[in-house]
Amino acid sequence: MKKHFWILAAALSLAACSPQVYPLHLDVRKPSDAGLTLVGKTATIVYMDGNNAVDSLFDRHAGSALARALEADYFGGEEVIGLSRIPTPDSVGVDLMHSLVMETGGDVIFLLSSHVGQLPQSGEANVPMETTLYVYDSMGEDVVKRYHGTAILDKTSSDELPGQAEEVGNRVFRRFKSNWSTESFSFYYFDDYSSEAWFTPLQHAADGEFAKAIQGWEPMVKEGSNLKRACACFNIAQTFYLLGDYELSFRWVEEADKLENLNQSPALRKRLATRLEK
Repeated sequence: MKKHFWILAAALSLAACSPQVYPLHLDVRKPSDAGLTLVGKTATIVYMDGNNAVDSLFDRHAGSALARALEADYFGGEEVIGLSRIPTPDSVGVDLMHSLVMETGGDVIFLLSSHVGQLPQSGEANVPMETTLYVYDSMGEDVVKRYHGTAILDKTSSDELPGQAEEVGNRVFRRFKSNWSTESFSFYYFDDYSSEAWFTPLQHAADGEFAKAIQGWEPMVKEGSNLKRACACFNIAQTFYLLGDYELSFRWVEEADKLENLNQSPALRKRLATRLEK
């Protein structure tokens, strides 16, 4: 997650035993223009391998480029998106996507099918092509979304085809590229003898090291006053929200509210309501 932050000065008039608020301003990942996000999900690129070797070659290179672009955006460049092929099916629907989810282990399936016009026997030519992309998110609505596009491949030959297919894959990616917006998130801390224990996980959160931040707050959930325990629970809830695990975030804010009425809790609950529809 991209981030930049600053710490606002704490109000000195607050008593040391009262919690203070540490604001972080973070660039938060939003769904793509297609409404899809791969946060917390796995994905697989599948292409149709029919009788036309040119079409299959094109889709293999386009699919590989799409996978690499998605990995750079969502997974820090780690090669975690598989590429596989299937015989051209009679039709594409939910049943086919269900079977691909089971076979590949991907939560999200991108299924490519392209048709390339006749390539020149020698030299170069402008060649028409069309691509259909079917997308299924098993963690979202039980529907298959379809995207269709056409283009003219300029000065194409057999040697140029793989590179032009990769350009098409990168163009397809733009529809699924993450959007970002800067938002403010509040965390609690105590400016007393325990301040170091609170600030260490806060620094981890500011650095985007959310797992470390959660580990730092977890011991505080079991010790101290109800107020401090509630603040630790809230901070964990806020961090799980940033990780995209909204179910766990909801559970932790529930725990915080059982212990204390915190003034930052309603804002987090409002954010969660848009994600969980609770």
